[in-house]
Amino acid sequence: MQDFFNMLSKVLSTFGAAVFVPVMLFIIAKCMGVNNKKAFSSAMLCAVGLTGFNLVINSYGGIIAPVVKSMVENAGMNLPILDTGWQATSIIAYSTNIGLIFFGLAILIQTCLFLVKWTNIFMPSDLWNNYSFMVWGSMLYLLTDNLWLSLLLMVVQNLYILLFSEIAAKRWSTYYQYPNCCMTAPHHLESLPFAVLMNIILTKLGFNKIKINADELQNKFGVLGEPMFIGLVVGGLIAIIGNFNKLNELSAWGTVTTSAVSTAAVMAVFPKIAAIFASAFTILTDAYKKKAKMSGQGRIWYLAVNDAVGYGEPNTLVTGTLLIPIMLLISFVLPGNMTLPMIDLVALPYMVEVFVSISNGNIAKSLVMGAIWFSLGLLFCSNISPYFTQVVSQVNPVLVQGGLMIISFGIMAHPLIALSFLAFLTQSPIIIGLIIVLYIVLYVLFKKYRVGITNFLENCNTI
Repeated sequence: MQDFFNMLSKVLSTFGAAVFVPVMLFIIAKCMGVNNKKAFSSAMLCAVGLTGFNLVINSYGGIIAPVVKSMVENAGMNLPILDTGWQATSIIAYSTNIGLIFFGLAILIQTCLFLVKWTNIFMPSDLWNNYSFMVWGSMLYLLTDNLWLSLLLMVVQNLYILLFSEIAAKRWSTYYQYPNCCMTAPHHLESLPFAVLMNIILTKLGFNKIKINADELQNKFGVLGEPMFIGLVVGGLIAIIGNFNKLNELSAWGTVTTSAVSTAAVMAVFPKIAAIFASAFTILTDAYKKKAKMSGQGRIWYLAVNDAVGYGEPNTLVTGTLLIPIMLLISFVLPGNMTLPMIDLVALPYMVEVFVSISNGNIAKSLVMGAIWFSLGLLFCSNISPYFTQVVSQVNPVLVQGGLMIISFGIMAHPLIALSFLAFLTQSPIIIGLIIVLYIVLYVLFKKYRVGITNFLENCNTI
């Protein structure tokens, strides 16, 4: 069995989402009666879109990451917990035995829950992001040596995320314009309750009247308000801060201009790639509508897609990019924080998708939500880092040489999912039981008031 899970992990890591997701899409299309030509076309468009996302993100990350690192170093703060990034965390998750066991279990659970209609989210199409559950389960197993408790934690987290995903599915699909698609990344969706509550509060405070989004900025300022120009300015400012001590050198200005133009390019190119990716699901949507009409009834369901597909939406990218210096500044002055966000700062456009979609692209709201939520997340990172460092020391000791404590800001600066881990860490049947009961209550309430909840999220930003 262990060999099977190792092989499965190797296959997934070898081929990646750009191959695995299109294959899943082709299979789903065939199950819905789509002919081979259209099913293959859908899969290819999906593969091209995902590959395009990865090419742009990886290229941009290679340019902006050193700039952000310089910005952190120039601040001169001594925070003992280092953010080593989600990439390293994912590798660690797939290197633990308990993680691999859950990975195999997740395929079965997520598929069965969809088939029996417990959920309308088909999550196996984004299997990669299960590593987010696997990290928490691995830490719990290390600390308690309890296999079943660790598996239960990951299953319960998965159930909550499926519920949150289904609640937000229509809003996310509508906002990002991917028909019948949703996002199931655990490290993003756990913020949904906070996002909904804060959106209501900020609306009451008049934030709906603050028309800060890409379209409004463009209408008011013309070319100066276009996403490309915003990217040019923000990318340039980050590089200027990062090279503040070397601005008298020509090479520093080379870095500034490269950062500025690269950020502008991402703002311009990403929507084009997103359009290619979205077209892959038009065939599936048409087939679904035809099948529903023929049968006289239709099940509204959503295909889980990688969070990368929302990264380059203009309001999302602007919000995430603006939060880079904001979160860095907060980390320096936040009482009780010992975490230095660094590698995952460039992942902030991923991390704000829930805030942006719930607020319907209101950048002012999204910035406030993100600043508050991730500030709380920094405090959780500071407390959880010793546990995570212990896991890493067993899997990859090189990362923790010299007594360094590490964390992933992008994966673990998320209060609700961190609280679930801490609750299971108590090993208290009462506390764990309450978490499970709460899920059941929320699930029943959502199923009963699904239409009202969905309509509320669609219309709560109108004045």
